[in-house]
Amino acid sequence: MLSIEELSELEDAIMEVLPDKITQILSRANRSGQLEELLKLLGLSDLHGGENQFETYKDGKIVVVGGTEVKEEVLASIGKQLGIDKKRFEFCLDYEDAQKYDFRKMQYAPQYRVVLFGPTPHSGHGKGDSGSIIAEIEKSEAYPRVERLVSGQDLKITKTNFRDMLQKLIDEDYI
Repeated sequence: MLSIEELSELEDAIMEVLPDKITQILSRANRSGQLEELLKLLGLSDLHGGENQFETYKDGKIVVVGGTEVKEEVLASIGKQLGIDKKRFEFCLDYEDAQKYDFRKMQYAPQYRVVLFGPTPHSGHGKGDSGSIIAEIEKSEAYPRVERLVSGQDLKITKTNFRDMLQKLIDEDYI
């Protein structure tokens, strides 16, 4: 830990070089996925708001996760009917496979636009201290937008709610 004098000297040195280096520092933090953390440490989180704390590509991946009887080809064709290229979809439609899916790969990854969730196990890679992987991703600023596919009160992937959700995202000009 620094003394008050040492801390004051460090502050002076930082303030002297900061105007010339701030762009480089922000760019490096942004590329490494640490921009939000840097802003938080500086007490400046409010300068970088928005739905996601990082920018994702509008034409990025649409990840669909959760157990369903609806076949991947059927969901992809629904997307195609709505004008969405099937290459944009990443499917994990087996309940057990969803538990092993590594969601951490989506952290601060702008190529992932939205995650559509159906029924998934509560445990999974990257759930941290949260009760479920969905809760972890929803609360974290590191992940893309999350939408739950529901039928009644239950998480369920159906052709209808899948089509409706994609249409909603298109209408919002999100995808």
